[in-house]
Amino acid sequence: MWWTIILYTSLLYVFYRFINYWIIKPWQVQRDFWNQGIPGRYTPIVGDILRQRRAYLADKPFSYVEEASAEFGDYYHTSFGPLPCLNISDPALIESVLKTNSQFYHKSELARAIASTVLGYENIVLAEDENHTRHRRLVNPIFQHQNTISMISSMVDIVTTFLKKWENETNDKTYPLILDVSKEMSNLTLDIITGCVFGIETMKNKYIHDKIYQSVKIAIEEIEKRIYNMIIIIPILNQLPLLGKRRIAKCKHDIKTIALQMIDQRRQGLTRANCKGPDLLDLLLAAHGEDKEQKFTDEEVSAEAITFDFILTVVS
Repeated sequence: MWWTIILYTSLLYVFYRFINYWIIKPWQVQRDFWNQGIPGRYTPIVGDILRQRRAYLADKPFSYVEEASAEFGDYYHTSFGPLPCLNISDPALIESVLKTNSQFYHKSELARAIASTVLGYENIVLAEDENHTRHRRLVNPIFQHQNTISMISSMVDIVTTFLKKWENETNDKTYPLILDVSKEMSNLTLDIITGCVFGIETMKNKYIHDKIYQSVKIAIEEIEKRIYNMIIIIPILNQLPLLGKRRIAKCKHDIKTIALQMIDQRRQGLTRANCKGPDLLDLLLAAHGEDKEQKFTDEEVSAEAITFDFILTVVS
């Protein structure tokens, strides 16, 4: 009898948790949005994921945002599966969230679930509260004007090299040159980012260059699949080695191994920056707090370097 009671109680608890996660809690948040006069729509369980998936499959990922903005305005609420989302494009509201009242906001569950798959949590993108303040304090000087301006010459050289390569390939052939523009621009972006982050030796090392490119490419593709089948937000299931999780983990391990190797070589003076001044890796290794003693560990330098490399590649 007791085992029967325990079994039924456990089943009821699991059922309640399921209903609470997928229906009750999302509806309560959406109700609060409506009560505050925030426009939007709420579709139980799936949310707007089907609309987003259609835009993604049509190779027009921003069409969903454009349609929603046209329908609701500069701010509105939707949901990604069971996760409520507040979308804003009004500059004043963005400043309020990211700057004026940033202490009252945390990264969304969806953003953390997606980004942490490859980046982990110990970086400026996903760190929270005091840990984020520490990362920001250490990273801010890296983006001072005199530091970023020194990387421009490197970017110009890389673009010039690409143009010469295309020109030579055109001149060497008697028939029109056919290029996969997407792949070529991805390679160009990766060369610029990798050169500014890890230095000239990384760009010249074909194995490292190809390994980083393939790892980033595979990780992005697998994450996109997990996003649009909602595996990435389903508790327990998103932790199991299913549907690309092992491939993502291998890509993460390969990139981290290369990053730690490059950090060790830079500390030993075996590699150098690809630009006139210090590159991103030099600046991360030299970053320190106001007390001059607070610095990044090699693991943290690796995490920040991978974050810049991955995020800038995705954005580009």
